[in-house]
Amino acid sequence: MEENKQNIDIFQLSNYVRPDVKEVANKEWVMNGEKNSFYTYIIDRYNGSPTNRAIIDSYAKFIYGKGLMSKQQTQKPLQFAEIQKAISKKDLRNICQDYALFSESSLEVIYDTKGNLQRIKHVPKNQILPNKMNSEGDIEGYWFSLDFNQPRKYEAKYFEKWKAVGKKSGSYIYIISTYQVGKTYFTDPVYMAGLPYAELEERVANFCINYITNGFSIDKIINMNQGEPSEEVRLQVKKAFKRDATGNENAGNLFINWNTDKDSGISVTNVEIQDAYQQFEYLSREATQKLLISHKVTSPILFGIKDNTGLGNNANEMEVAFNELMINVIQPMKEVILDSLMEITENIIDLDFIPLRQPQVIQPTQLSKQEHEHQNPIIADALIELGEQITEDWELIDEIEQVGSPKLSETSLNLAKTFSSFPNVTSEQDTSLFKIRYKYAGNQDPEREFCTKMIKADKVYRKEDIMLASEKVVNAGFGLKGADTYNLFLYKGGVNCRHFWQRQIYLRKGNNSISVNEARKMILDLDPKDRPLAKWQQNDPLVAQPAQDSNNNFKA
Repeated sequence: MEENKQNIDIFQLSNYVRPDVKEVANKEWVMNGEKNSFYTYIIDRYNGSPTNRAIIDSYAKFIYGKGLMSKQQTQKPLQFAEIQKAISKKDLRNICQDYALFSESSLEVIYDTKGNLQRIKHVPKNQILPNKMNSEGDIEGYWFSLDFNQPRKYEAKYFEKWKAVGKKSGSYIYIISTYQVGKTYFTDPVYMAGLPYAELEERVANFCINYITNGFSIDKIINMNQGEPSEEVRLQVKKAFKRDATGNENAGNLFINWNTDKDSGISVTNVEIQDAYQQFEYLSREATQKLLISHKVTSPILFGIKDNTGLGNNANEMEVAFNELMINVIQPMKEVILDSLMEITENIIDLDFIPLRQPQVIQPTQLSKQEHEHQNPIIADALIELGEQITEDWELIDEIEQVGSPKLSETSLNLAKTFSSFPNVTSEQDTSLFKIRYKYAGNQDPEREFCTKMIKADKVYRKEDIMLASEKVVNAGFGLKGADTYNLFLYKGGVNCRHFWQRQIYLRKGNNSISVNEARKMILDLDPKDRPLAKWQQNDPLVAQPAQDSNNNFKA
């Protein structure tokens, strides 16, 4: 009896191949992968992976927040109005969305006939390709097309690269991106390492659906019980099965078994996998975890993803995670976009985004060690460095803790001639005879590092020094409605801080206009009706108030 001879052909229904990211310059523009495929791959992974999409959409919203703003918009309202007119909210949102997705954004910058900025418009990054580099390695322009693979239907149009000088009427392309080692034409997404896991998550979902549809089986053995065919027939059958049965929607491998048995039937055997549920769960969990890592997510619960680690289950831990995400991930993205917009608008005004939501304000007594680390001691050090120890040339004539500033009339102090000249003024509140400084005063046993350093330094500061430090992050989340930056002059160490600025008035010794005793007496005796010509500035009442619960200045 002749032995039953089996010839088995095996082929996989689908297989993962990492997209080929290469700089192809077969035309005047350079493709991002073959047929510009890498942009398509990124978009597909955004559309197919729920975790990847949730993170990217959230990041885009966190970047944009509630729109554009400026700390200088009250001082420069016309300049801010010009920028608001130049770029619409929709365009700005799209710019943030592209940057969260591609780590790049494309802008069309339009100038009028006089060379003045007219519009800043968003252009989808996948529709912009760079021109070939010149001999010096510079990209001089960019090409736009709705589809670079259909050049006859969608003709590509060339635009010059935006430049700081020599702009004329017309449009330029500006690319928002950051430097990456080894990259010249394109910037990879910052979550590049997570893209395969986004595809894995998508494939697992499709696989599970078809696994159920196929009767909870994965592989199939197809027994062709019609004798051993010719090589040509085998090839045709393989092509037919591969055409109709492969792809991302089908599960498993096909095994075609060619038997010498002459039976006319064709049998199909399902190969079930053991512990399918655990395997699918593991793959799904692994894909999600790697995506969170690649996006530098500080806590999955911020994106509605519950885990079993306990991280983010506590309100304080969630707030710490949110603050860390804003500081270490979102803020750098904001700065890249804002720096680009300010470059385009020639830095006529500082720009910022209004935060989408503010961190929950937590009482100082509830602050964990991690939350104390949000404070920036470098700012305290910098401010202390600007502080001064008063020399013997000056004598303290008054320390004032009350609200407001005393006003001395020129007539009473006989200072008319001295106020007209300021050869050595170091603060806008100083005169040639008087020096106005501020001392950090109040609770001598501070809990916050900023306050501790300020009390220990025992220095005095100009108003300008304090305002300059206010532009930096001192206590993230302790500002008005949870802002990272706030007015140190008004709010000291932040919400619920028990300190205040104590104004100190110094008189130059040895002057011929007024003695120390006369100045002190006049400060005490001065009647309000004698103050119309006073030269000392009036401070905001909040300067002299600690931000305790009884008068928490941030509750407004």
